[in-house]
Amino acid sequence: MKLSILSPALVLASALALTGCKKGPALEEMKKVEDACAAKDKEKAIDIALKAAESNGVFKKAFDGTFASVSDKKQANVCGGINLVELKSRIENGPAM
Repeated sequence: MKLSILSPALVLASALALTGCKKGPALEEMKKVEDACAAKDKEKAIDIALKAAESNGVFKKAFDGTFASVSDKKQANVCGGINLVELKSRIENGPAM
């Protein structure tokens, strides 16, 4: 009996832990983008962001959501203050912003 009650809780805890794990690599890429922006290297920042969007689904959803109105993603202003904050927020909180 106790095992059946524990199982759903264990499944839920595991699912939440895995969801958090998916954000980790995206946040690591976000840190690289922030560092490039802080160094005033906008070209490097967009290159990092584009590569991260190709290889990381969480980053891609956040990036695509943040820059939905930009047709050529190579022209996205990732170092713009509001854009940088929105991108990071979408990674941390999901795309429902």
